[in-house]
Amino acid sequence: MKAIHSFGAGDVRLVTVPDPAPSEGQVLIQITATGICGSDKWMWRHPEPVTWIIGHEVAGRVIALGPGVTRLRVGQRVAVNNVGGCGHCPACRAGDFILCPQWDGSLDINGGYAELVAAWERNCLPVPDDLDDEAACLIFDNFGTPYGALERGEVRHGDDVLITGLGPIGMAAVILAKLRGAYVIAADPLPYRRDFALRLGADAALPPDEQLPDAVRDLTSGLGVRVALECSGKSSAYPLALSSLRVGGTLVSVGEGAQITLRPSDQIIRRTLRIQGSWYSGMHQGRQVMELMRTRQIDPHVLVTHRGSLEELPAIYRTVCEVEQGVMKAVIFPVK
Repeated sequence: MKAIHSFGAGDVRLVTVPDPAPSEGQVLIQITATGICGSDKWMWRHPEPVTWIIGHEVAGRVIALGPGVTRLRVGQRVAVNNVGGCGHCPACRAGDFILCPQWDGSLDINGGYAELVAAWERNCLPVPDDLDDEAACLIFDNFGTPYGALERGEVRHGDDVLITGLGPIGMAAVILAKLRGAYVIAADPLPYRRDFALRLGADAALPPDEQLPDAVRDLTSGLGVRVALECSGKSSAYPLALSSLRVGGTLVSVGEGAQITLRPSDQIIRRTLRIQGSWYSGMHQGRQVMELMRTRQIDPHVLVTHRGSLEELPAIYRTVCEVEQGVMKAVIFPVK
């Protein structure tokens, strides 16, 4: 099959590799759409060759069944939840693989930058004919991640919400927070992203500078927001988000990679704030996101600015990794 490997920093190429084979409890999927996630950018600057296939936002068609597969059938369209749990614990039985106490990443489903991938049957969500492949590949991560974060932040109608970091995850959070009836303040250093967020319905869009907390209070009757979603993964965003919360507010930590120093007495305890981690989404959340897409309550296509074939992936991947002007979400179609 055709797939993408890295041969060093800035050198990503299309190669030919052996086809994967489904093992016990797995199906083989012909990939019809795969998203480029911000968490995949690491490979662009990795100095050494990367010969395993990355990419985890996958939708496709089942073309073969491994031993023990009972629910799916050949020809069925699916979206793939890439987090692989043990499959036996209460969390996994409920489809909440992100809560599996034995999770270590070894069973995760990667390999989306290719024509074929083997995936656990339990991680596959059947996709109906009225939802296209592009939308399907955005269910679990691009929209499922902020969907889960808003759930964990208990965002309700009438809430004031700050979203820091307006990449594809943050933009999807804007869409979903507005759907919940929230007043949304979006923050990002790039003007084109702030403009994008306003077009998606954000009520205000601000740069994440030292004036942000005061500007947020000005927009919220002097109180601050009840919930802040930190989607950038930038260390500098945390003190800004915490300072933008009202007393009793909640910071939901979504973007990965930050390192912060906290003064709990001043920043958390005496303001009775809550910090809530939120990672990815479960199968039930994926089904709920899919229903929002199917019923046209949300339109995932509005985020997609770049589309191409597997052969075009290296050039599109560069555009995403270099954050070129206007780029938001990129979707690749390995097999038509």
